[in-house]
Amino acid sequence: MIITPEQKENAVKMARENQMEHGMSCSESVFNALIRSGIIDLPEDYTRIATGLSGGVAASGNTCGAIYGALMALGWVYGRKNPFEKPQAPDSAKQAEFEKDYRFNMLRRFNCYVHEMEEKVGTTRCNDVIHGSGDYFNEKRVMKCPDIIVTSVETVLKYLEMSDEENRQLEFGYNILGFK
Repeated sequence: MIITPEQKENAVKMARENQMEHGMSCSESVFNALIRSGIIDLPEDYTRIATGLSGGVAASGNTCGAIYGALMALGWVYGRKNPFEKPQAPDSAKQAEFEKDYRFNMLRRFNCYVHEMEEKVGTTRCNDVIHGSGDYFNEKRVMKCPDIIVTSVETVLKYLEMSDEENRQLEFGYNILGFK
């Protein structure tokens, strides 16, 4: 995927503005900025599908909504176009291995994005961000979240632009599938 410098600059600017000036949540801020900047080709009203992911999923404190907004964008670009259709191996005797390789390569950029965010922010959990700042309405947390939103946008841009070949060179981070 080719992203222009202007699109990148606009996405970062819009992400911060979305939360600070327009009152969007973290997940909405990231996903909407990627739509409005022209990076993700979706109507702007699709932002609403990110609403319930804020506050670590419906304010439950789990995975940060800014991460979810970015993962939704990655899914739109690199996810399965038809989840009911199995990828077909050129040689049917190797179908199971081909499907495993397909899933491995598809999930790799998603996995690496999440681990890079954890490295940059120190956590992927909204609850950790909040407790490190007092409580949800604490000014320290209010000032921290826009920076996480911007970090999420800046980081996901790298994974959106990444070629399939570059993706294949990445090392999987921890995962429950046992991929290395």
